[in-house]
Amino acid sequence: MRILFVASEIIPFAQVTPIAELARLLPERLQEAGLVEPRIMMPRYGIVSERRNRLHEVIRLSGTHVPLGKDQETLKVKVASIPGIRLQVYFMDNTRYFKRKGVYADKEGAEFPDNVARALFFGRAVLETVRKLGWAPDIVHAFGSLAGLLPFLLTTEYAQDPLFERARRIYTPDGLTLKARLSAALLDKLRLPQDERLIDRSLDEVGRALAEVVVYPASLQPSETEAVQFAADPEAFVEQAAALYEQLLSSVPA
Repeated sequence: MRILFVASEIIPFAQVTPIAELARLLPERLQEAGLVEPRIMMPRYGIVSERRNRLHEVIRLSGTHVPLGKDQETLKVKVASIPGIRLQVYFMDNTRYFKRKGVYADKEGAEFPDNVARALFFGRAVLETVRKLGWAPDIVHAFGSLAGLLPFLLTTEYAQDPLFERARRIYTPDGLTLKARLSAALLDKLRLPQDERLIDRSLDEVGRALAEVVVYPASLQPSETEAVQFAADPEAFVEQAAALYEQLLSSVPA
């Protein structure tokens, strides 16, 4: 089973909410158990030290021009290993969107005004990198608001791509209430469709609405009656995840 884990934050590289630990433990434990073949991707924020974390650029995956509105941004892809375990993380790197020293906000707590554009760049960067890898995921599990547009992109722009047409969609909220919303004017600026599933929604709301399954960490109260909630114990939530992934793959796509 191939699972693409896409997260706004992952320990030890960045942590704002509890999903940073969840996004690290799940692929680690599932791979150790021989249950999944994982790939992990996150943004390379300015707070992620290249030297301390031994990041290096993957030339064959870099250089993609990612469209955003009338402009294009060049993507660099870097990779590093999670200390102490045999797992690599692919970092989506771009000076305009990710060089700043923060995940969603600056050190004073002011949210970045372009968080929607950052999420769109990140989502497209991830899927374009997977294309270059030639690696078809069975499931895309997105964690956190900056990964919130992945379910939308998979059902629209990438729906007919042979690598993604069979990929199932899971989203895990981070519990943040970011101010950024996808207004009609912003959708026009980013050249996104005036889709009712997007208009005036937050990144988190889009992720929850377009995913086939919404899975909450133990620390968050689910907003949807049909949502799944992971147990607090790592052994228990790993078993939950394995069962959930199997169940999703055996079900009819939504």
